[in-house]
Amino acid sequence: MSQFINIFYNYYSKEKVYFLIKDGEKSKIEESEVQEYPQAKKRIFLISDLFNAFQINLPETTASNQKKALPFLIQDQLLEDVNNYSKFLNYDENILIFSNKDNLKDLMKDIDLFSTYSLQPIEASFEEDKIIVFGDRVILALNKKWYWSGALETFESFLPILKEQFSNQIIKCEVIEKIPQSLKGIDFLKTKVHQDIESLWIENMPIEKKDFNILRGRFEPKIDWLKKIKEWRLFIYAGIAVYSIFLISSLIQITAMSISNQNYKNQLTNVFNEKFPNEILRTDLISQVNNLVNINSYTKQKLDSLSLLSTEISIIEDMSLISINSDSNNLSIEVEAVSYEQLENLVKLMATLGVEMSIGSSRRFNNLLLGELNIGTY
Repeated sequence: MSQFINIFYNYYSKEKVYFLIKDGEKSKIEESEVQEYPQAKKRIFLISDLFNAFQINLPETTASNQKKALPFLIQDQLLEDVNNYSKFLNYDENILIFSNKDNLKDLMKDIDLFSTYSLQPIEASFEEDKIIVFGDRVILALNKKWYWSGALETFESFLPILKEQFSNQIIKCEVIEKIPQSLKGIDFLKTKVHQDIESLWIENMPIEKKDFNILRGRFEPKIDWLKKIKEWRLFIYAGIAVYSIFLISSLIQITAMSISNQNYKNQLTNVFNEKFPNEILRTDLISQVNNLVNINSYTKQKLDSLSLLSTEISIIEDMSLISINSDSNNLSIEVEAVSYEQLENLVKLMATLGVEMSIGSSRRFNNLLLGELNIGTY
């Protein structure tokens, strides 16, 4: 079931008249009723003097080459640079419609482009030749010849030209309420009077000609993000809800972990003060405790190694412990032995007991050897 809403937009008065086209039936509706037909395509027929039109003889070549040649064919008929105009060409009729780009840009400010299916000059939207007069405005539609819309006073100056060209033809002339005095008695006009604008447009409904649709190129509407958001709002709301639940859950977990960590820190501080009453508590409590534990462990290790070594030296004949040298990082002893070989044997013996040792400097004293032994850890 096809549905269209034809909108007659009077650019002069900014008034709009709406007609619903449903399965061929035409009926006038109010603007407030338009929202009741969300699936209907909205077509705007513009009543204005923004456009000029004339026949153009295109060279017999491809469409792309014709398009390139177009600016050169029409430049002499324009008052300004051809690039200042938007051009709409109907190849079937060889009719060119053009308008100043700045004028069209101002026009677009009054139109909801996202909800509009097509926008075109009303003078180029009829299937047959006709003249429509309402108030002091005229719409002239001569298919495959001339399209024009403007003031009645200006149109009156065209009458001699029209009379000459259409002396053997009849053009339909549609007017509202009364025939203007200047149009009475003209032979080539077949005039019909309508009592209101509804009757006028019901009987003279224009059609859509895609070649003359202004909504293309620079004026073509892009994606209507607002409409997309409305269409997908349920999914968006659901996504926001799920994300909010996840975020709140994460915040609760982080808060709980922060509270738990603070409790552990307080407990660790209390233990630290008990175990190390002489230490000043620093910011990095964990590193400070590790360093203290490692220092104590290393000190005990050195003492155990020294105790084991002194025991073994006392057992060995002709070897005695002379001195012990120690700082925070190193531990060494000086022993008296008969020979260097005796020192090597001691090092090998201690290695079997798990104590790493190395021989340092040594010197002779009388018939004895004074040697230095460096002690490692387990």
